[in-house]
Amino acid sequence: MDPVWTSTQLFWTFLVVLFRIAGLMVTAPVFGSPSVPAPIKLGFGTAFALALTPATLGKVGTPPEDWLSLIGILLSETLVGMLIGYLVSLFFSAVQMAGAFLDMQVGYGIYQLMNPFAPAPASLLAQFHMLLLMVVYLQVNAHHWLVAALAESFQAVPAGGVALDAARLQPLFSEVVGQVFLLALRIAAPATAVLIVVDTALAIVSRAVPQMPVFFVGAPAKIAMGLVTIAIVLPLVTNVFVNTLPTAAQDVLNLLRALIKP
Repeated sequence: MDPVWTSTQLFWTFLVVLFRIAGLMVTAPVFGSPSVPAPIKLGFGTAFALALTPATLGKVGTPPEDWLSLIGILLSETLVGMLIGYLVSLFFSAVQMAGAFLDMQVGYGIYQLMNPFAPAPASLLAQFHMLLLMVVYLQVNAHHWLVAALAESFQAVPAGGVALDAARLQPLFSEVVGQVFLLALRIAAPATAVLIVVDTALAIVSRAVPQMPVFFVGAPAKIAMGLVTIAIVLPLVTNVFVNTLPTAAQDVLNLLRALIKP
């Protein structure tokens, strides 16, 4: 075998893997966090690319002969990585959405904190749920699964075989958005139900005893009941999130199928 051709093919495979991983590093949970410095992202991306290059050497075609095709393939590889990371990160937005809704119910909606995992500030309980489930995400080694899915993506979608068709991607992302709203509802439902009962009880007390300052009594009561309920259902919330990971894996598989050229 020609050593020049072998070295060229090896370098081309490394470039394809690196650009797909670079796209993943921009949007994926943990890896794409704004709190992670760019040099660390670059270092991790290069290390992952070096590790995956031998395993994907036979799954990447030969490099194109013209520059336009080469740039087009590398850009499409970056978009594939970004789409995979973005699809997984949507499930984390469900956690933040549920926390923000609970903040409004409890009374913490006015508190905005810097969110290290997103460019926009987050409210108190949204930040708490996000940090908690980020720990759960790392504890169950879901980030390992994400890197493994990226390695398998070269088998499903080889370099140059990407078809970014909005008509094929739209139904998939519409289904994922529905799953995200359902996940947010399942996370926020227990505490919301308790707070509705508290509001109903306070309304009855305000009608029965008009002299009682319900606002000053009700606000601490809602905060106390809300926090107690959230603490009680935390194991259930983590189980709901962990049980959602297979669904996210299936969605990534469906995404890869939608990206294959027909």
